[in-house]
Amino acid sequence: MKHHLIPFWCIFFFSSLSGSSTKNPKILFHGGGGGAPRASIDLSPLQAQFQKNGIPKKDLYLVQYPHSEDLEDIIQALRPQIANIISRYSSETQFDLIGHSLGHVVSLVSMAQLDLLSKIKKLIGLAGVMFGQYGKKPGLCGFQILAPYFCGDIFDLLLGTTEPPFLMTLLERHAEEINRIEKCSLYSPEDGVLDPYDSGAFLDGINVSLPDIHHIKFKSSPVVFEAMIKNCYQKGASLRDSLSGRGKHRFFSWNTHGQQKT
Repeated sequence: MKHHLIPFWCIFFFSSLSGSSTKNPKILFHGGGGGAPRASIDLSPLQAQFQKNGIPKKDLYLVQYPHSEDLEDIIQALRPQIANIISRYSSETQFDLIGHSLGHVVSLVSMAQLDLLSKIKKLIGLAGVMFGQYGKKPGLCGFQILAPYFCGDIFDLLLGTTEPPFLMTLLERHAEEINRIEKCSLYSPEDGVLDPYDSGAFLDGINVSLPDIHHIKFKSSPVVFEAMIKNCYQKGASLRDSLSGRGKHRFFSWNTHGQQKT
């Protein structure tokens, strides 16, 4: 039988994280598949990692939205789900939003449109798309005859720019509230899907570069999960400046074994 030793800092941190889970429940937003298999957007592996490390299932929520519909339809689909989640807690409770891929921008935009930005404590992106893409439409969205069935306007709004007008307007309109939110983004130069790969990086956030992690693996990789916990939740971590795809960002660099480089 194999025995896996858990570093002391993990034991200490996860015990404290578990104790605060009621205060900061977590809402998980999946990515947009564009016709890809459902398994590619399934966030249950991420949910399982949180549970394995002491976060009760009752404080972890997987929301669903139809990425084949337009942005307004996405927001309307999320409205009752988010309202139901928030109703379970006191009015003072804030939430951590964790979005994979398209779920990163969907999480922020939906909360803004629902006038719920004040409920966000942390905004975390896992290979997140926030500041647009130069690449092609994902999956079957790239085929004109199939696009209406697999792809809403959210993809058009994000493509061809790293400053999507609808997002820049939202950021300006809600600047005070969004500046208050703690932002953390994890991404990889070897993403294999995103261009630029660091689309989720906020200049006023913690940005973590992880080598050799494919886009889909961000929702299940133990390396990504450990990096998220250590950098997005632990206080006192130092940042360093570096150049990265979309511009100058502050970010950590980790090796493939989940150890922070110096």
